[in-house]
Amino acid sequence: MKIEFSTKEDVKKFAPEVIEFISEKEIKILNSEKLASELIDKLVFEATFNPNEEVVNFCRFLIKEIAKEKGIFLASINNYYKQKARDNYKITIPAINIRGMSYNTAQAVFEAAKKDNTNSFILEIAKSEIKYTDQRPAEYATSMMAAAIKKNYQGPLFLQGDHFQIDAQKYQENPDQERENIKQLIKEAVLAGFYQIDLDMSTLVDWHEDDYDLQQKANYKETAELTAYVRDLERELGLDNQGITISLGGEIGEIGKGIKGRNSTVEDLRAFMDGYLKELSALSDERGYSIEGIVKIAIQTGTCHGGIRDESGNIVKEVKLSFNALAELGKVAREDYGLAGVVQHGASTLDPHYFGIFAGRYVSSGEISEELLTKENTQVLVENPVAEVHLATAYQDTIFDHPSFPEELIQETKKWVLSNYPPKEGEDEEKVYKSNRKRVWGPFKLQVWSLSSEIQQNIQKSLVNQFSEDVFKNLGVRDFDIKEYI
Repeated sequence: MKIEFSTKEDVKKFAPEVIEFISEKEIKILNSEKLASELIDKLVFEATFNPNEEVVNFCRFLIKEIAKEKGIFLASINNYYKQKARDNYKITIPAINIRGMSYNTAQAVFEAAKKDNTNSFILEIAKSEIKYTDQRPAEYATSMMAAAIKKNYQGPLFLQGDHFQIDAQKYQENPDQERENIKQLIKEAVLAGFYQIDLDMSTLVDWHEDDYDLQQKANYKETAELTAYVRDLERELGLDNQGITISLGGEIGEIGKGIKGRNSTVEDLRAFMDGYLKELSALSDERGYSIEGIVKIAIQTGTCHGGIRDESGNIVKEVKLSFNALAELGKVAREDYGLAGVVQHGASTLDPHYFGIFAGRYVSSGEISEELLTKENTQVLVENPVAEVHLATAYQDTIFDHPSFPEELIQETKKWVLSNYPPKEGEDEEKVYKSNRKRVWGPFKLQVWSLSSEIQQNIQKSLVNQFSEDVFKNLGVRDFDIKEYI
């Protein structure tokens, strides 16, 4: 496929038998079959790679309008999460980070969703991923909607800004500017239809302090400030009049880090939430309206982003993940603070049967040590499932390690990684490559997008099985219709 459109008039002339332009703001679909088989591929390609901003914006507009016509709508999961704080459904919502090969990978998600009769999942991109995958929020949203159209999916589409995170060093140098940077990113994402935002100020937790409140103070103050900003933004953009309340999350322990790898504790949670709610109350008084807060909280449990790799670069699946922390903090989050529960990050590389434990659905007696999950906390998790689990690296690895993925392109990306992230003395090249290959998605975006349809379909088939069997089945969202709650 190549770039062909120079103006938006070229776009209009491309498929007159597929879409009728009733007005500048209204279209009618004439041929759904040709739309899915031909036009949508072309529109999303031009929306991604065309250098002409007018053409890009028009293709994005068309895809959004087509999505509406097809019954696909950008939505907030906020109301369901408020309900989830009060119910005991054995369900954990999967939040899937789609980094590269986005259009194709998203198609696999929607195909699996249709197969499993579910609409209960989130598609997300983190602040860091926006940069290294070269996907701004509007581009990501367009690819996700186009994939839903391609697979004839109908229903809500939950887009999430993951780890919208303050850079601690930049914050120390100029807190006002760094806060403003996050606000700009939030606004960009919301304008693109991201109605889920994870406010990650965990980088500001001060582990040098002994007092829990002092440790979390900068975290909860900035999270409250940005919560207020989001609620102001909803009013500015008129989302409140559309019944949309953006779903917000906070974080109390930087994933994969923390002090000496310490997992989050109930004391951390209480310090953050008590301080956060106090700040939010003061900000509500200033504004003259009640500011709705976060509905979930991410914690550190022993995992890390990208998984833990051995010396050869292979993923170690037996991670010492503290299900006890998930149980204990999840219970307090729900019962004492009315949250949907806790959020687990960095989980896709675990053995998939562990996913059922997040949802309180499956634990084999004696399989997990008491250090990680006691008998008492097994029951606590049954009653207080993890609210949301974030999944990314395993699906990226499926693409790169797929037998259909061209060896020539693998070697080209490997050369790029080792040139830009050279191994330190004693480091294994393969481990360095596999730990950093996520960074090739941006520089090699066109090459990957341009792989033959046969290659893409082979990879998509593997991903469909992964999303269906590993994710939707184990996390309990098969046959769960979320529409009635939103």
